[in-house]
Amino acid sequence: MIDNRSKYFVFVPFCLLAQAYQAQGIVKYEWKSSIKPFVELLIDNDINIVQMPCAESSFHNHLIRDPMGLKKYDIPEFNIHCETLAEDVFHQIKELIKSNYKIVAILGIEQSPSCCVNYIYTNHGNINRMGIFMEKLYFKIKEYDIPIIGINRRYINKSLKQLEKEIKKVRI
Repeated sequence: MIDNRSKYFVFVPFCLLAQAYQAQGIVKYEWKSSIKPFVELLIDNDINIVQMPCAESSFHNHLIRDPMGLKKYDIPEFNIHCETLAEDVFHQIKELIKSNYKIVAILGIEQSPSCCVNYIYTNHGNINRMGIFMEKLYFKIKEYDIPIIGINRRYINKSLKQLEKEIKKVRI
């Protein structure tokens, strides 16, 4: 029996594919121009897309919510919630690797208090740090050396080039 399924995976924030999961007033860039190139790149390269859970909407138990900054999310309850979600994603990643699949990358969304990779805006300007969920996930997967790429939806070319580079690495 022939098995043509792809052996490659990219994990993405839930809101990358479902903008309704973002807080009210956050979606400022047209989906087609800011996200479509990533999705097309993954589909064109036969890469499985796995949506990670949305830490913020699942913490609040609803989609409609006001944006909250890092300071309001960096509380013990949210940290525990993110730890649990990160453990679930880590388990998926371990199972895929154990089954001889390749994790090409994990994508994050810059500025998100949960899923940013490099920087987040605060009342004091941008600070360099990971979001709460992404940081918990990073510490679980760091031994696997999986690239984590932050997407700035306003300036996507740099992130897109990083993802293209990671795809080429696993295809060699």
